[in-house]
Amino acid sequence: MTLSRKSRSDFVAAVDLLDRCVAATPAEAWGNDSPCEGWSAADVLAHCVANLKALTAAATGTDFTAVAAEPVEGDPTLAWGTEAPRARELVDTGDVETVSLGGREVPAAGLVDGLMRDMVIHTWDITTATGGATAVPDDLIAAATEAMAMVGPALRRPGFYGDELTPPDDADSLTRLLALSGRRTW
Repeated sequence: MTLSRKSRSDFVAAVDLLDRCVAATPAEAWGNDSPCEGWSAADVLAHCVANLKALTAAATGTDFTAVAAEPVEGDPTLAWGTEAPRARELVDTGDVETVSLGGREVPAAGLVDGLMRDMVIHTWDITTATGGATAVPDDLIAAATEAMAMVGPALRRPGFYGDELTPPDDADSLTRLLALSGRRTW
């Protein structure tokens, strides 16, 4: 994919962050309810897996939206172990400039940045659901916050992002990012 060095490194860092989260989550915690209404921690991970699988398919001309809608069969942690390395490799070394998204060609960079943002936020969702720790590096929070600028009214709906919330004045940068995505942590 033709991406900036920053987009590549931010995406890889987000995959690595979620990878550490998956590895640290006890098997019995995956059924816990997540902050995403109606989704367990396993459902959130399955969503991330589907997105990464769709990204690799989109890089070869298949529509991202169609593949992302396909259910993840079996254990999402095993599927993560397959799809995460593929997506990491694709973004780190690929040279695709556009991808098909909902029947239209869009810059690959926008999709990659959006998926990076999604993984950072969903890492928090999973760790919150499972009692894990969320140690998100400041530069990754900043990148995900910048990528939230792409979230317009069409994505502010159930199954995507909630309405932007106003965090407390003394909120840290992760709380501010989560408030932008409609998640209340205070």
